[in-house]
Order: sequence, then C-alpha cells, then structure tokens
Amino acid sequence: MQKDWTQDTVTVNDGIQLFYTRTGSGDKPALVLAHGLTDFGLCWHQFASDLEDKYDIIMYDAYGHGKSSRVSPEKRFDLVEDLHDFITALNLEKPGLVGHSMGAATAAGFAAKYPEMASCLVLEDPPWSDQEGTEEGFKKAMKEWKKQNLASKEKSIKDLIRLKKKESPNWEEAILKEWAQSKHELDPNFFDHYPYVSIDWRDVAKSITIPTLIVTGDNDRGAIVTPALGIEAVQLLEKGEFGHISAAGHCVRYEQYQPYLKMVDLFLKRNIPA
Repeated sequence: MQKDWTQDTVTVNDGIQLFYTRTGSGDKPALVLAHGLTDFGLCWHQFASDLEDKYDIIMYDAYGHGKSSRVSPEKRFDLVEDLHDFITALNLEKPGLVGHSMGAATAAGFAAKYPEMASCLVLEDPPWSDQEGTEEGFKKAMKEWKKQNLASKEKSIKDLIRLKKKESPNWEEAILKEWAQSKHELDPNFFDHYPYVSIDWRDVAKSITIPTLIVTGDNDRGAIVTPALGIEAVQLLEKGEFGHISAAGHCVRYEQYQPYLKMVDLFLKRNIPA
C-alpha cells in the first residue's frame, strides 16, 4: 500500500462494516473498485497506483472479505445494497465503478437499480452467461469454493504465491502477495450464506443507462463472457462497449495488465467528468 493512502471502515445498514483503502481525499473524481469472489480491495492496488493521479480511488472489501464484517445469518446479505450504502456513507458524487467477476455483478446490479448514482461502469468478465444454472448446482459450487478456501488457509502466503506462479506463470508479480493474503482473510461462512438469485443478465443490461465497458479474455483460458454474448450485451446496453484482450482468462488484469490498463483508462477518460 502507498504511504499516503488511507484506510477506514464505514458501517452500512444492518450494522455491516465495510473496510476500504482510499488513494485521495475527495479532490478528484471518485472511482470505486469492487473485487471478485475470494479477493479483497487491495487486490486492485496496482491498478489504483497507476490511476491515482487522475482519480480518488476507493477499494473496498466486500461483506465477508478482507477486513469487512464476518458473515452472520442475522444480518442481510445483499452486496448491491451494501455498495449503495457505502457510496452514500462516503458522500461520493456519481463515482465511476469498476468491478471484476462478483464485483462486476454487484456493480452492474447497482447501476441498473440506481442509474443516477454513478457516472460510468467497467465490468471485467462479469458472470454473464447463457448456460443453464440451478440452485443445486450453485450450492455445489459454493461447497467446492469453500473447500478450496479452507485448503488455502492451511498454506502460508509464500506457499500460495509459489503455487500460483507455477499454475499461472503469466500473472502479474505485483498482485500475488495481496491475492494470497485475501484467501487468508476471507470468511469461509460466506459460501454457506451467499444467496442464490436467478437473474437474466439481459434484464440487468437493459436497465443500465450509463456508459458501460465490458472487458473479457479468451474463453479457452477461463473467461466467462463469450464474443457473441458481448456483442448482444452492447446492443442491449444504452451506451455499451465491448473489449476483448487476448492471452487472458477470467482475471483479465492479472494476466494482461498493460492492455487492460490502457483500455480502461481510455474509457474512463471519456466518461468521468473532470
């Protein structure tokens, strides 16, 4: 973390505390970054470091992730409303939103429901797919995710980094430490309570009126969004753009960081008021 960045916690509805790291103090256009499942806010630190001269960047830990509240069955579980309350609590005026995977779904859901509260949207390989999903299949996947996370907690940070380097040698060296640390700080109860919601991505896309960029990679490397779906999404979005980055999978910026940074930076320049 950069020495001049700040960290704090805000309490949103139902007493949920969301931890965040911030690069600025409100004197630049705000940009809120939403991470993917099992990551945490500082997994964006490389991206934030490169753009902090232009934006007041806020990287928050989602519910159950990082240093945010642990999951409780007595508390609500609504990541979209958490984001709404978070932006409201910080008095952010129409921030730009960038989300990856789970965070992209959260940001898209927020933009669809509260179009007046954001200036633009970047979705890094959102979980938009036409594959048939069931609640049973979702719960099975959550059990597997939990099993993997518990196994990760048994390993040291150094071992997790070493294994990831072997498994994904093209990942950015700069993000490996935070990526590994996030696995240790994740509440495994998240997987037991993460609610199954069947939503057609087309309904979400049709409701998004702000400028939106979808960024994805190669499907044979694990990217979710297909070229055909991306083209259809652009047609459904009021102001949609689609970008494909080769030699990357689901974690586009971890695998092809410079092309990702350039694409997103150009989009943000056009769509966030200076």
